[in-house]
Amino acid sequence: MKISRRNLLARLAFYGSPVAAFGYGSLIERHWLDITRTDIPLASRYNHLDGLKIAVMGDFHFDDWGSRSLIASAVKVVNEEPVDAVILVGDYISDQVGAMEPLCEELSHLRPRFGTFGVMGNHDCWHFDLAIPNLLEKAGVQLLRNRAIDCGEFAIAGLDSYWGGSPDIEFTVKDLDPEKPILSGWHEPDTFDYYKDPRTVLQVSGHTHGGQVRAPFYGPLLLPEFGRKYPYGHYRNENSSLFVTRGIGTLNLPVRFLCPPELAILTMRRDKTA
Repeated sequence: MKISRRNLLARLAFYGSPVAAFGYGSLIERHWLDITRTDIPLASRYNHLDGLKIAVMGDFHFDDWGSRSLIASAVKVVNEEPVDAVILVGDYISDQVGAMEPLCEELSHLRPRFGTFGVMGNHDCWHFDLAIPNLLEKAGVQLLRNRAIDCGEFAIAGLDSYWGGSPDIEFTVKDLDPEKPILSGWHEPDTFDYYKDPRTVLQVSGHTHGGQVRAPFYGPLLLPEFGRKYPYGHYRNENSSLFVTRGIGTLNLPVRFLCPPELAILTMRRDKTA
């Protein structure tokens, strides 16, 4: 693999003190829950959603050094906020389905007004077992695999993983009111470019972990397929927004660097520039 000079310098700068960096990222930052608050602008026709709060969590990878206390802290913040709906953007596990039980025990304490909704991640699909949907349902999570739920003033649509499943967006939204705004959950963020529906005011995604390990002045050192264009944060295309969360867990290595675990609280707001 050919490495550019810029890439090489960034890696040298980052790995100059690997033991200290790994220790900090594993023992400190990996357990530091960051609460991110972001306003999502609304098209004027959907101003009735002004103030609606959505909590986004995902990429738990609970069998890879998952922390019950970290999930419990996120649940506590959600319930104290309070939020209107929670969307879980997938990758509950890496490959061990047995980790679903303790994770779902913590998620069962969520109490949003409209409910908790979940989509599947690529790892969930690759290692699928009926325990995944069954335990989520028992915990009060409505799993949306190419399915939409009408919440009255808006709908929540969930797509199957693009990388690991069989998403069908036309089927998912075909029965929804053509005037009803849609909040969409889709694990892989680059899917934001794969469709155009003026009803979609917000897509929430995960998958990238924000890079999980980021080099100073450079950014994420490694991003997964279908998560390279939109690695983290808020993006906008006309009247639709995408928010990509850094997620809560870790994959492969129990470390985060310049990229702490995240609970995202998104508030829908009237677009004052429109």
